[in-house]
Amino acid sequence: MTHSKRRPVSRFIRPCFIATSLLTTLSSMPSATFAPMAYAAEALPEGAVCEVNQSLPADPVLAEAQKIVNHAAGVSSTWDGPTSSFTAPKDVKIVYSASNANNPGDIGVYDGLKEAAAAIGWDVKLIDGQNSPSTNLDALSQAIALSPKAIVVSSYEPKSAGQLIDEAKAAGIIVVGNHTGEASGFQSKYPGLFTNISSDPVEIAKVAASCALVASKGAAAVSLVSCGDQFALCRIKEDAMGDVIKQSSKAAILAINNFPFEEIQQRMGAVAVADYQKLGSKLTYMLSINDLYWDAAIPALSAVGVEPDAAPYMIAAGDGSPAAFDRIRNHEHQIATVAEPLQAHGWQIADEIVRALNGKEPSSFVSYPHLVTAENVGVEGGDKGVYDPSNNYRDQYKKMWAR
Repeated sequence: MTHSKRRPVSRFIRPCFIATSLLTTLSSMPSATFAPMAYAAEALPEGAVCEVNQSLPADPVLAEAQKIVNHAAGVSSTWDGPTSSFTAPKDVKIVYSASNANNPGDIGVYDGLKEAAAAIGWDVKLIDGQNSPSTNLDALSQAIALSPKAIVVSSYEPKSAGQLIDEAKAAGIIVVGNHTGEASGFQSKYPGLFTNISSDPVEIAKVAASCALVASKGAAAVSLVSCGDQFALCRIKEDAMGDVIKQSSKAAILAINNFPFEEIQQRMGAVAVADYQKLGSKLTYMLSINDLYWDAAIPALSAVGVEPDAAPYMIAAGDGSPAAFDRIRNHEHQIATVAEPLQAHGWQIADEIVRALNGKEPSSFVSYPHLVTAENVGVEGGDKGVYDPSNNYRDQYKKMWAR
């Protein structure tokens, strides 16, 4: 599909992409199928969209990238999670210790957990770790002092928080992670954590990098930005994105930038402008591990004259923030985000706590991430600025807990 150059779309315009009939069609489709939406009146520029296409290219690297895009952009209408659980006890007190309450990846899960807790009859208290390693540990200490039945640690680095997590477990407190550690589920190197809830970070990164390859027909010239070794998830996503880009002989990694996650607002603007000015027209895509990087980068790039619908095009390997949905919807710099079902993860965390309270093992469920682009930004909760799968997960969990 060839896209012509179009004029910038005002950030104050909210184009309507979806007709009622299209929503009806999409809602009746099986999981992982997708019907492309109509674009705005003027087409997007070449390279600004990674679209679903069932006709696979001959190049095996591009064919694999297209398969990943097709799957990740699909509609998640079929429940593929656990089909049985245990009776949910009443009057349980939980503390949610968020590394950064301004991070949609933390607060979106908290919102889902609050919903689930209200359905069961639990009490949930939020403590904000205020986006620094030291205050994170203070927040976790406060959580332990409250003697809840369970603590959720969100976006923590268990290497530094491990002693406190073990202390909580020794006190009989269940500790469940959200985006904490290196993998989904139970992690043997962090035995204090009952389980960790997240989509597979490697899959998230593969989807993001595959989007860049599909959009560029294999010729993406990218910069990567991450927090390096500060959190295990940062390095995992960064490496996995790089591995995908390197598979295409026409693609290139032009720059890699690492700095502490809590310094995004202070540093990302300058980093983005430096890459843009140094690399010039060679730089066509910017990949990050989280939407927050683009919150900070876009004002700085706009200030030096980068048009909203011009390269470098931005893609985030997580988390699917409302701001990212708006940018994608309005064709403003960011062309895609790889969203996790954050609210559904909150419900899953409640289910994992139910299992722990019943003396059972954690579930093995790992949700697949969702690629959000201009084609599908208005469905699966996108009209509200979130990815909320249409698989009826809320009722599924409530039925399981009532048994």
